[in-house]
Amino acid sequence: MMIVDMDVRCHLYGEKFSAKKVEELTGLTLDNKMEIGDIATMGKYKGTPTPYGNGELLPPNKYKQRDDFGLEWISLIMKENISVFRNCGAENIDLVIGVFYEGQCNFTLPSKTLKLIGEMGIELQVSCYES
Repeated sequence: MMIVDMDVRCHLYGEKFSAKKVEELTGLTLDNKMEIGDIATMGKYKGTPTPYGNGELLPPNKYKQRDDFGLEWISLIMKENISVFRNCGAENIDLVIGVFYEGQCNFTLPSKTLKLIGEMGIELQVSCYES
């Protein structure tokens, strides 16, 4: 009866978004990158050039091992770089948490982190999955 794992990530995408530009300007590494015009390997655009750019920011492994699974780290990095993300074409910036649990799903969002998320004016999406 506990949280088994949490997947914390920031999705960045938009019709003019460039993950490569974000990486160049911030030094961050994005996962699941797709530049505008890349041939999609899955989804509704599979096999065709994508009309948007996409990238995902994930906490490094050392932060994933913490009690908050990297939520504070990703919130701080997002707050520091949100204007860069937007300047690189991110029309959508989503903070997504997948909570994997056994028995009962109880988890706490620290007030410091909630404040950071609120100051950015972005949505926080939480999905819970029974393991």
